[in-house]
Amino acid sequence: MESYKSECSSCGATYFWTGYKTGLGKTEAQLVQMRRDETVCRQCGVGGLKTTLDRESPAGRDLDDALGSLMKSFFGDKGGGP
Repeated sequence: MESYKSECSSCGATYFWTGYKTGLGKTEAQLVQMRRDETVCRQCGVGGLKTTLDRESPAGRDLDDALGSLMKSFFGDKGGGP
């Protein structure tokens, strides 16, 4: 699962939600719903919704932190700086 932030340019709604990270192993109906959730505003029903990864809400930060911890457990702390 992944946390998302969606913003609608039509009605101005901004909301956070959790959805599938990928479409792997999903049924066709689940894929259709996944694409709708990412592109159609649940407030006004207009298409063109801008959806990005959520790094703002508590749930989004928690998932981000958990993924970072998991990656460190597999690959160690590589640093990556100069």
